Amino acid sequence: MRSLKILLLLSALTLQAAQTVLVLTTDGKWVEGTTPATKAGSIPLAKLLSIHNGAPASPAEAAKITAGFQAILGDNRAARDLAVEDLTNIGLPVLTPLLAALKDTDQHEPKPLYNLFNRVVPSSADQYDRSAALVRLDGARPSRGSWPTGEIKIGDQSLPWASIRMLAVRRKNVTRAVEVHSLRHCTQIEYLDTGVFASKDSKLTTSATGFTRLSWHQDEWATDPNGLTKPGPNYKTNLVDGHPFGALVGRLTEKGPVLFLGRSSTKAQPGEGRLHLAINDNKHWQNNLGSYQVTVQMTDAYDLGAAL
Repeated sequence: MRSLKILLLLSALTLQAAQTVLVLTTDGKWVEGTTPATKAGSIPLAKLLSIHNGAPASPAEAAKITAGFQAILGDNRAARDLAVEDLTNIGLPVLTPLLAALKDTDQHEPKPLYNLFNRVVPSSADQYDRSAALVRLDGARPSRGSWPTGEIKIGDQSLPWASIRMLAVRRKNVTRAVEVHSLRHCTQIEYLDTGVFASKDSKLTTSATGFTRLSWHQDEWATDPNGLTKPGPNYKTNLVDGHPFGALVGRLTEKGPVLFLGRSSTKAQPGEGRLHLAINDNKHWQNNLGSYQVTVQMTDAYDLGAAL
């Protein structure tokens, strides 16, 4: 009986130590599963939000970075958004070619290439050694450190740490309070990346307040997060791309469907990937003013960085 009790105790401790992790490999593959590991190097997985490898880009990553910059500077909005997401996921190896690609101009916002810098590395964690790993711990500022060595077992496979670009630990709940600006975070320009990555088990809850103007002085083009309920002047519909003008919308990854969120929303299993938020508008976005204050709650999700 005593042996059985000891066996049950050891089994319980093992289950407690197990963590579900999300990994992006250097060849661009996503892997999600449970690991028996308790640490990433010397870092306890229970305290780790994410760790990002600063080693030079693999050949596949280098090709994606080169093509990504061209897409971001081009006119194809879908290709640009996909490139921004891909390069954000690659992370630190993007930093050196990005710094070389930026031009000395006062026209920084809204500019996806310029905004990519803070998505790749928080300024508080920037340093001279660009190859150091980026470490994000729960309740602490991002820091730089050494990358783990050896292997980590995830599910039924073992991955060398050298083949991993990013590893994040699933959290029971990730909460964000963000500002979605009608000019910077317009569907025509660039979605706000919340830094929250949904798993297949996630539940998304949002609430939003605020007031935006889609035409400076015309109140008929002013709205709350639910968007216009009737057409504005000279328009026959209150909809653009299937959702109301001025509505708060979201999507999971650049390729995911656009979701209406409005003042409040609850969506069970909305999909997998990074959650992005924006204010819905057409190509005449230059006269937008105002923002929405949004609270995002995601269960069974990953915290990959600050909202930007």
